[in-house]
Amino acid sequence: MLFDLRPKSSRRDLFNRELELKFLDDAAGRGDPLILVLGIRRIGKTSILRSFLENWNGIYIDMRGVVRTADLYERLSEGLSDSLGRLKRFLKNIRGIRILDVEVEVKWRGRDSISFLGLLEELNRRRERIIMILDEVQGLRPPISMEVKSLIAYAYDNLENVTVILSGSEIGLLRNFVGIDNSASPLYGRYHLDLMVKRFPKDLSMEFLRQGFKELNMSVDEGIIENAVNLFDGIVGWLVFFGRSYVDGVRDLKQISNVAVQMALNELNKLDWKGRMVLKAIAEGENSWSTIRRYVEEKRGITIPKSSLTRTIRKLEKLSIIENYRFLDPVYREASKRLR
Repeated sequence: MLFDLRPKSSRRDLFNRELELKFLDDAAGRGDPLILVLGIRRIGKTSILRSFLENWNGIYIDMRGVVRTADLYERLSEGLSDSLGRLKRFLKNIRGIRILDVEVEVKWRGRDSISFLGLLEELNRRRERIIMILDEVQGLRPPISMEVKSLIAYAYDNLENVTVILSGSEIGLLRNFVGIDNSASPLYGRYHLDLMVKRFPKDLSMEFLRQGFKELNMSVDEGIIENAVNLFDGIVGWLVFFGRSYVDGVRDLKQISNVAVQMALNELNKLDWKGRMVLKAIAEGENSWSTIRRYVEEKRGITIPKSSLTRTIRKLEKLSIIENYRFLDPVYREASKRLR
């Protein structure tokens, strides 16, 4: 169902992502070792990745909130359990892996245990393509981040049947995490493919909403659909949010928009004061380094060092909130106007 708020897990439920799936199918078919899937928040990366795995033997792991080794193995266990139907024959008789009905237990410490790397080596020996997807990996911090990068580098160099896919909505931070151009990174110099997931153009956005309403036997005025598309600018997560809200009886577009803006505002309020002020300046029309600096200094009544402002702007770009002093998501622009 197109208006399901959860990520899709079947190709038949995706709308107009055939090119992205073909890109991943072709890369996996060639045995490419490392792929980055990039795109702003709510653009549909997770749905593409989960649906891609429908035709492949693989593991999807959500890395958000992983801070300890125990967290990493907990997520690995969840990923294996979610893919048990496809992976059960691979996992049988592997030391440290125990299949419990519909769940997989991973023993990662002590006698008869297995490491993440050891598991990948065992899967690699099956001589069939194995896909390992690590989603939102850019948020990892040392020492886990170095452990994961070393794991990826080892798989790249030694496990010819393993393809690793890294995905993230904070594009600059994900590139920094990988560190292809950083000589201190275990992944330094490794070639990779990039898949940039883009927003729908206006005509496809409108067709997406039409089909979503049609699935639920609803007829919605074209003017309402067009207004929603103009507001949410082809970002599929917001289109789904609008469609679901409308189906559930919220027919006021302004009310739906206010809820979406509040969701974005909750995220932006986690930034430090300099980040919030820069976003508010851009939201109110400032579109250059010098005018943003003037805005912030006048509002705060203090001087801001040039290097500090530059670092703040670069951070916001790496978080994929802005680019060239413009918002990548109109909802975040409206949310930034409400920042204090």
